Amino acid sequence: MYRRLLPLAAAGLLATACFGKFALGVTQTIEPTPILPGANVKQELNIEADGLLGTAVKQALTDAATKSQAQTQSGTQWQIRDNSEGAAVHLRMFRTVNLTEAQTAVAQSSTGGFDVGTMNVRADDWGIARHYTVRIVVTPSAPSTPAGTPTGTDATSQQLAKAILAGITYDYYVGLPGFVTASNGVPGDQFRLVWHLDLTSGTERVLTAESIYPDVPRLVVLVVAFVLIVGAVLVRSRGRRPITVEPPIFTAPPQP
Repeated sequence: MYRRLLPLAAAGLLATACFGKFALGVTQTIEPTPILPGANVKQELNIEADGLLGTAVKQALTDAATKSQAQTQSGTQWQIRDNSEGAAVHLRMFRTVNLTEAQTAVAQSSTGGFDVGTMNVRADDWGIARHYTVRIVVTPSAPSTPAGTPTGTDATSQQLAKAILAGITYDYYVGLPGFVTASNGVPGDQFRLVWHLDLTSGTERVLTAESIYPDVPRLVVLVVAFVLIVGAVLVRSRGRRPITVEPPIFTAPPQP
C-alpha cells in the first residue's frame, strides 16, 4: 500500500513545485431593489494563483479582455482588478446585473475559460416579504492548460494530472437576502452559503438555496403612510365638528 502512495505523494509535490497553486472563488449575491420590485445580482470572481498555473490564468484573462474590447459583446462587461505581485497572481473580476441577465449563461471566453454556472432565480413578491429560490448548475473546469502539463496516458502522467487538479480549489459562494430556509450548501463567512467543488470529478453540480426576505423598507413606508392617514383623518374630523355657541347668561341687576 505504501508503495502505491509514494508515487502519488511524489507526483503531488512535483505538481505543486512546477505548476503552483490555484484558488478560484465565485460569488453570486442577490440584492433586492429597495421598496420597488426587482433585484440585482453582484457577480464576482476572485483568483489567486502562482507558478505556471498563475501565468496561464493571467494570460487567459488578458486575452479575454482584449477580445471583449475588440468585439462588441452584448451584456454587462466584466471589470478586472489586477493586484498581482511578482509571481503571485491576485485577480478580481466583478459586475452587477439585473435578474434577467444574471440568468443568462456566462460565456467561458469572457472569464478566461472558467464555468461560473447557469443561475435560475425565482422571486416571489409577497408585499411585505419576498421569497427567493436559487438553482445553479455548474460544471467545475480547470484553468487553461499551461505549457508543460502532462498529457500522456500512462499511469504516472495520469497521477500527475490528478495531482495538479487536486491542488486547485474551487469555492462557490451565494449570498441571499433575509433568512435562509433551505440549501444543500453549508454556511460560510459574511452570511454566505458555500460549496466546495471538486475539479477531479468532471461532473456537474446543482446548487440550491431558498430564503425569505422581510421587506423592512416597505414595512416602514406602510407604517408611515398609516400614521399620516390616521393623523389626516383625525385633523379633518376635528375641523368638521359643529361649533355650538352658548347663549349669554344675563344676570338681573341688583335690587336697590
